[in-house]
Amino acid sequence: MKGHTLNFRKNPNKDISNDGKEVKPESPPPKFVEESNLEFNILASEKLPNYAKLDLFHRAVYPFMFLAQCFAIMPLIGIRESNPRRIRFAYKSIPMIVTLIFMAATLILFLGMFTHLVKIGITAKNFVGLVFFGCVLSAYVVFIRLAKKWPALIRYWTRTEMVFTKTPYEIPKRNLSRRVQLAAFAIIGLSLGEHALYQVSVILSYQRRINLCTNITTPASFDDYIQRNYDYVFQLLPYSPFIGAFILLINGVCTFVWNYMDLFIMMISKGLSYRFEQITARIRKLEHEEVCESVFIEIREHYVKMCELLEFVDSGMSSLILLSCVNNLYFVCYQLLNVFNKLRWPINYVYFWYSLLYLLGRTAFVFLTAAEINEESKRGLGILRRVSSRSWCVEVERLIFQMTTQTVALSGKKFYFLTRRLLFGMAGTIVTYELVLLQFDEPNRRKGLQPLCA
Repeated sequence: MKGHTLNFRKNPNKDISNDGKEVKPESPPPKFVEESNLEFNILASEKLPNYAKLDLFHRAVYPFMFLAQCFAIMPLIGIRESNPRRIRFAYKSIPMIVTLIFMAATLILFLGMFTHLVKIGITAKNFVGLVFFGCVLSAYVVFIRLAKKWPALIRYWTRTEMVFTKTPYEIPKRNLSRRVQLAAFAIIGLSLGEHALYQVSVILSYQRRINLCTNITTPASFDDYIQRNYDYVFQLLPYSPFIGAFILLINGVCTFVWNYMDLFIMMISKGLSYRFEQITARIRKLEHEEVCESVFIEIREHYVKMCELLEFVDSGMSSLILLSCVNNLYFVCYQLLNVFNKLRWPINYVYFWYSLLYLLGRTAFVFLTAAEINEESKRGLGILRRVSSRSWCVEVERLIFQMTTQTVALSGKKFYFLTRRLLFGMAGTIVTYELVLLQFDEPNRRKGLQPLCA
């Protein structure tokens, strides 16, 4: 629309007072301005702790964020509190100390793997361990940076979504907590199954090798198992049973971090698309009614606030999204590269195919969940275009223009947006790169299985 400017504030901490003047934040980084919303101040007070009864994003995700803290992710204080004002980040805190300890342990595994690969030579297949530990280390850094922004972000998020917890907005049959729980339990359960199958596959392969190889005189034991399967670590550290047990723990934590990147993006996407769905449901209820202009002004105002929230969230989340997409793209290509490899035992085949299908499903689920934000933000377009001439007004035209022209989606550092179109583009990229990798890996596939007792 020519000559029209959308009311879209880039800084979510700026507010408008009752007299129409702009209230600027005192100092960067952006801080949450609670004084601009009287209702939020009442609910945030110590006398009325009503947050536990509201359908809010913080209440939906805090159990899984607390679980993540047990694995040294998102070092925040007060994450279990129902009041988002109590959440804070501090470098001098127990969660931060635990995170630094696990980061140091992961760094040792990364350096041990790197030293080992330098000695034996790096190939497309043995490089996967280095990429795995590198992604986990990067995830720790990204989550620490996100934790610093999280107190301001979750307060602003709570303030924005407060209006959606009361009429005329309705809570869908499956509320926000239920949707987040279903996605989280699915990912956590499937990842536990994948890690358990990996351990069973490795242990059974180790035992059969010990039993079948006559040149191995050492009996099967925990010490021997650790030293054979994690020999790259003991190029930097002396062996002890305590260190061996700690290595198993760190590997489990790294696996959780590796999966939690996608889970966190899914939870964020569920929370944002849920509010756009409520806006669409409100528009749908007005389809056959004569509506005054003030209603559309209010709907558009709420839509703009959700777009502002999305921008604020995306500014803190884009690094994690970029890391997650690169990680998934690499591991999908790596797993597909091994499809035609011959494996030695049936349990190896069970683990490989489960891992491959889980990885493909998780990657698709992340994209489809994130793309739901974009889909929900445009779902009311058809209804708005059918508004009768008696209810038609400039606000309807503005809302249609904004829904049509604005890309409402999470992004990876603005290089790309998570939409359904991107999922199909990524699938085509994977096929292209896979064909190239298969040609380069042809000599290795002809060699077949390595000798069992070598």
